[in-house]
Amino acid sequence: MRGAKSTLRIGIVGCSLVLLFGATIVEVAGASAPGVPATFNGGIINLADSWGSASICAVTIEGTTCFSDQSSYQAWVSSQKQVSGDSVTPLTSCSSGLELFQNINYGGDELVLYTTATWINLSTYGFSDDVSSYKVGACSISMTDEANGAGDVYPGATSAGSDVSWIGSAWNDRVQSVYVY
Repeated sequence: MRGAKSTLRIGIVGCSLVLLFGATIVEVAGASAPGVPATFNGGIINLADSWGSASICAVTIEGTTCFSDQSSYQAWVSSQKQVSGDSVTPLTSCSSGLELFQNINYGGDELVLYTTATWINLSTYGFSDDVSSYKVGACSISMTDEANGAGDVYPGATSAGSDVSWIGSAWNDRVQSVYVY
């Protein structure tokens, strides 16, 4: 497979930066499954394969960054606010992200989504069928039980500012895609 990637890089000069970037990330992460590359402790991990010792990952329009603890994440959020003004990323109207938690009562691993206006498949972040509680940021959301917004739509609280400490037995560990708008 490495030979095929090298040939592809040489043969397509106009797209080589994008293809080289994608191939390098997969090789650095040692990933075999498609997923999202994330920076963590000075390296790159593929979230679809494993979060390793990361416990919080933040998804922004600039990329995904993971942290081993809440204090490291909060320090990053503070530094991002200093750089960009009042929000982590220049969102159209959202100043805080959607926080998804692996366990009830906002426990376990946490995926924070700051991106908007696109369906986010949680499987690429290694978080599909893992949501047990959540906090909706400044933008409303929609959640479904299949990829790309397909399937059943979660009927619970999804408006901006909603906090749900347990998603309920019918939806616990069932969410596969999320849309923030």
